[in-house]
Amino acid sequence: MAEHRREQQRDREGRLMYEPGGPTLAEYITDRSVVCVVRGPIGSGKSLASCIRIWLHANEQRPGRDGIRRTRWAVVRNTYPDLKTATVRTWLDLFPEEVYGRFLYSIPMKHLIRVGDVELEVDFLALDKPEDVRKLRSTEYTGIWINELQYIPKELFDEAHSRAGRFPAVKDGGATWSGVIADMNEPGEDHFIPLMTGEVPPPEHWTPDEIEQMRWPKGWRYLQQPAGLLEVMGADGKSVVGYKLNPAAENLMWLKGGANYYAKLIEGKTRAWIDSRVMNRISVFVDGKPVWPSFRPETHVAKQELKPIPGWPVYVGLDFGRTPAAIFGQIINNRWQVLFELQAFDVGSTTFAPMVKREMQLRFPGTGWRFEVFGDPKGRDKPQSHEQTAYDVFRSFDINVQPAPVPMNNVKTRLEAVEFVLGGMHDGMPRFLLSPACRTLKVAMQGKYHFRRIQGTNGYAEDPEKNRYSHVADALQYLILGAGEGRAMVGRSTGGDAKPVSGRPGRRSLRRGAA
Repeated sequence: MAEHRREQQRDREGRLMYEPGGPTLAEYITDRSVVCVVRGPIGSGKSLASCIRIWLHANEQRPGRDGIRRTRWAVVRNTYPDLKTATVRTWLDLFPEEVYGRFLYSIPMKHLIRVGDVELEVDFLALDKPEDVRKLRSTEYTGIWINELQYIPKELFDEAHSRAGRFPAVKDGGATWSGVIADMNEPGEDHFIPLMTGEVPPPEHWTPDEIEQMRWPKGWRYLQQPAGLLEVMGADGKSVVGYKLNPAAENLMWLKGGANYYAKLIEGKTRAWIDSRVMNRISVFVDGKPVWPSFRPETHVAKQELKPIPGWPVYVGLDFGRTPAAIFGQIINNRWQVLFELQAFDVGSTTFAPMVKREMQLRFPGTGWRFEVFGDPKGRDKPQSHEQTAYDVFRSFDINVQPAPVPMNNVKTRLEAVEFVLGGMHDGMPRFLLSPACRTLKVAMQGKYHFRRIQGTNGYAEDPEKNRYSHVADALQYLILGAGEGRAMVGRSTGGDAKPVSGRPGRRSLRRGAA
C-alpha cells in the first residue's frame, strides 16, 4: 500500500521534496552496496524510500556521449494485483504522469521518464509464475528493486540479481552503480534472508560447504528498522499486557494519525499479527484460514532433526510441475516421521528427478533401503511438448513412481487424509512428527498453506491457495495417501456411508474393502 499519508511537499514544477522518516531510511537511501535490503514494520516508509533511491541512482549515473544519463530499472513484486494496486500506486504518487510523463499499463507496465539530462526507464514485473522468471532472463537492467522480498524465493532473487549491471552497456560507458535493492516486512523462518543473515540456524544436515554458500556476503547490507511499538510487560515479567509507542519508530511523520498510527492499527488484531506486522519479528502470520488447523508446532514438530531408521520403508511424496517438491518420511511403530523436504523452482522433471535420486543416495547411504514413491496422478499425463510423462522421466533414473490412490485427484480427500493423521494418537503420542529440517513444510502447515478469504465476504475459497507453500503441502498429501492413510472418501462427502478400512494391521487406508 502507499505508506505515506501526510501531504507531500513539492517544488514549483511539482517534483517531490523528500525527507527520510528516520536514520535507518536515510542510511538505506544513501547506501551504495551492490545489494541492500531494508526490513521493517508496515507503514515504515520502505517502499517510498526505494522509489527515491531509484531516482537518485538515475541522477547519479554518468552521462553518455550525448550528455544523457540513461538507466533502466525493474520493479518486481510477486503478484500482478499487488504490483498494480500497491507498488505502482506508490510510484505514481511520487512520480505523477502530468509531471514525469505517461505511464503505460500494458503488460509489462512501463514508465519512461525524461527530465533534463535524465532518462529513466522503469519496467514493473510480477514474477509469480515460472514463465515470468524466464522472461526476466532476456532482460538487461541497471538495477532491480524487489518490493516485499518476503514473498520472493531465493531462486528468483538470484535470477534478478544476475540481470543488474547490464545497462548501459560497457561500450556506452557502463553503469555508475548497479545492483539490487529490496524492502520487506518480517519473513518466515523458512525464508532465505534470515537463514543467510544467521537469524535462524542452518539445518543440522547441511555440510560446511552448503552453509558457506548461504552465508551473507561481506559487501551486502541488511538494515533493520525499529519496531513500531514496544511491549508493556506484566508483573511476572513474561506476559504482554499492552503496547506503547516506540520513540524510535520511523516514518511517523508520513503516516495518518502520526504517533497514534500503530496504536490504532493493532486494535482487534491477534498477537501473531502484531508480532509479524508491527514488531518486525520472524514469525508466521496467516492471512486466511489454515488448511490444517489441528497442526501444532509444539506437538507435531520434533525438537531435533529426525534421522532415517534402517529396516523401515521410506515413503516419498512427489508434486510435479515447474515448482516440484518431494517429501520423505517413514512410519515407525505406527507413527509418522516426516524427515526431509526437497523443492526446486522453475525446473521440470528432467532436472528434478536426478535431484531426488541424489537426495536418496545422500540421505540413505548403503544398501537395504526400500523406497515407495507416490506422485500426483496427473504426472502420468503427457505434456504437449514431448511424449515423456513425469513418471517416465523418474523411471529413467530407476525411481518407480506410483500414482497416489486418490480418484480424480480429489482435493478434499487429500486434505482429510493428512488431517486424519494429525489427529491420531498411538501409545499416548501423536501419530505425526515433523522434522525441523522441513522448514517450508512447517510454515505451510502453520497456515501459509491456507484457504484464501473471499474479498467482501466472511467466506473462504473452496480450494487451498496456490503459492510457494502449496507444492510441499501437495507432496505431503501424496506421501500420506500413498502409504495407505486416511478415510475412504472416494466420490463421497464426509456425511456419506464411506467407512475407514484397514490396509495394514493397526492402520487405515483409502483402499475400499468390506466394512
